Amino acid sequence: MIITVTLNAAIDKSLSVPSFRLGRRHRTVDQTTMAGGKGVNVARTLKTLGQPVIATGFAGGPTGTRIVEQLTAESILNDFVRIREESRTNTAVYDPTNGQQTEINERGPAVSSTELELFRDKLLYLARGADIVAFAGSLPRGVDTDIYAGLIRDLRSSDVMTIVDTDGDPLRHAVRAEPDVISPNILEAEELVGHEFNDEEDRVIAVREMLALGSREAIMTVPDGCVACVLVDAVPTLFRVMIEPREAVAPVGAGDAFLAGYVAARYEGRAPSECLRFGVACGAESTSRLGAGLVDPREIDKLMGDVEVRELAEPAEVP
Repeated sequence: MIITVTLNAAIDKSLSVPSFRLGRRHRTVDQTTMAGGKGVNVARTLKTLGQPVIATGFAGGPTGTRIVEQLTAESILNDFVRIREESRTNTAVYDPTNGQQTEINERGPAVSSTELELFRDKLLYLARGADIVAFAGSLPRGVDTDIYAGLIRDLRSSDVMTIVDTDGDPLRHAVRAEPDVISPNILEAEELVGHEFNDEEDRVIAVREMLALGSREAIMTVPDGCVACVLVDAVPTLFRVMIEPREAVAPVGAGDAFLAGYVAARYEGRAPSECLRFGVACGAESTSRLGAGLVDPREIDKLMGDVEVRELAEPAEVP
């Protein structure tokens, strides 16, 4: 079983608006509204890929009820802690004429210490039957930035794989708790290691730096794939995985689809390079759909042959 954790779940509205301009009146040509938040998006893709998954986190007010109802309607198993304050609504506007996307994300509800403790107990209970726990997304108000780190340490005795996809201080604290895998994008990785990347060599150096900070494996998603340092027969090994960029309907959620594909392949016990290949194919396929976490497994299979996996010559040293 795979568990996805979304502490700041949302209702996500994705709007396709040609020639979008601020201060003007527009009409959409396409739109979707669905339960969201990074972990929820990951759960949706995992469900589509046929993997056993439970989505958990916080859900509050009528919006929280709608989140749970929509997941249930999609046959995605879920077990959220109900909280007093209202869950958030996010809006993404995609302009198909120029490929630009504008996102407006609400802060989310405040969460009390009692509600946090209820969630911790729930997660530890669910983890008894889990193989992988993926923490993904931002934190709601009132939650300390070291929450992921604490939960990772709590799960250490449960013998589950822990994966983190977040940013800023929550990621910085989480890495120190030594999760199995972290998966930031370029901007999140730059913030984590403390410097910008000018070229491909900088990106390769960065994934090794992320290992030195505490994570056992590190995957940095980039527009055309990923740069990763993962364990192959217990040896940290560098990979560059690439796919020719596709014409995107909407790029929102591509990183979530990548992570879901990677997790699905890890759960099935595929070779590390094939896990990365499958993740990149999932991320690329998702860009052809308006709405996060939406993929077609048949199209993913077609894309697998277009994904190039290169093991980099320079071996990664164990930090």
